[in-house]
Amino acid sequence: MATKLIRIGKQYIELKSDIIQEAARISGVSVVEEISSGGLELCKQLGKLKFWCGDNTLHIDNPDYRDNGCCLTHTVGLPVHSATKQEMPLTPYQVEFCNYIINDTKFTPTNKEDEEQRIEFLRQYHLYHINKGRQMGFTEIVLRLIQYFCFSRYAGSNVGIIAGNTGKLANKDLRRFARLFKTIPSVVEQWIKSTKEGTCLKIVNETIIWAFPASEEAITGDTNYGCIFMDESAKWIMVDDQPVFNSIMPIVKSNGADLFLVSTPKKPQKTFYHIYKEPGDFVKLEYNIWKTEGNLYIRSQIEKMLASTEFDPNQEYLCQFTIGKDSILGVVTEQDREKGFKGFDVDDSMDDDDNFVESEDDDDEIIHEADNNNNNDEKWQFN
Repeated sequence: MATKLIRIGKQYIELKSDIIQEAARISGVSVVEEISSGGLELCKQLGKLKFWCGDNTLHIDNPDYRDNGCCLTHTVGLPVHSATKQEMPLTPYQVEFCNYIINDTKFTPTNKEDEEQRIEFLRQYHLYHINKGRQMGFTEIVLRLIQYFCFSRYAGSNVGIIAGNTGKLANKDLRRFARLFKTIPSVVEQWIKSTKEGTCLKIVNETIIWAFPASEEAITGDTNYGCIFMDESAKWIMVDDQPVFNSIMPIVKSNGADLFLVSTPKKPQKTFYHIYKEPGDFVKLEYNIWKTEGNLYIRSQIEKMLASTEFDPNQEYLCQFTIGKDSILGVVTEQDREKGFKGFDVDDSMDDDDNFVESEDDDDEIIHEADNNNNNDEKWQFN
């Protein structure tokens, strides 16, 4: 008996045709709609969607907005407010970031029939160094971009998520990524599974997303990678993290892959800092906490964060590389950096992901505290 993919409410489910007909007859619900003949067909449909349609009012004014098929973001659901559990619109700085990445990786030939030009473009790698303040939602937004490209640019390739020393943070990121498929489960061939190679999730279009701890041997075996996401790379607990990057870069360059190097800064040392000072082929993007004013937070909340004694606000929120305001060694100056300062030997034990305890996955969620009515009439359009 043939199976078909249907949508019931917000869920896409693959069922046998006779079950679909019987369910519709018994329920009398007319919103049951046949979408396609399987997960592969849905992957193709999703690959044709924009990342986001730019409509900030649609999710509020129209409860059935997913029916419109306007964009992938509305199809899988907008980011969720960690307190209210309500879907919230993307912020202007997140839209700016996504627009840049999507346009930077888009093939725009001067001659549409030039296949050699297209192949040459696909061989090009894209390196992004993203220095960001904490609690700005960048882990979430990068995972959403990766999902978007899994239906097009990364289709049929591997995607690597590298984070933390033990793999706990990488596995957490993979679980967050899997949640983005809750409304489109038929495109998932295999949900999260641990193997001898690592932990992975498989999509029916032969795209595999892997989670690894940060190590020189993180990516071995099949090196056909379309993307590598190195999360919080400035905070890995390593005396020298250069061997990790040395093992990754040949894979990135040989595959024409995208590399997202994302982190809140931590001290003027290690590879994240050195790339910040000498970016080479990397595109440097920086977003401090003031970018959130009026969308994630209001001014008084930001000022409270910057007055915190729990964290070094210059480092955690303002994207500066410092030793820490309470350190007996003092703050490292720009003159120290120019002299090639590589950092003091400071105990990093509290940042090891062995100490990580997962509760509600809210450490980097998108939290909107500002009055969203101020933004409801604005449209930030993706190209």
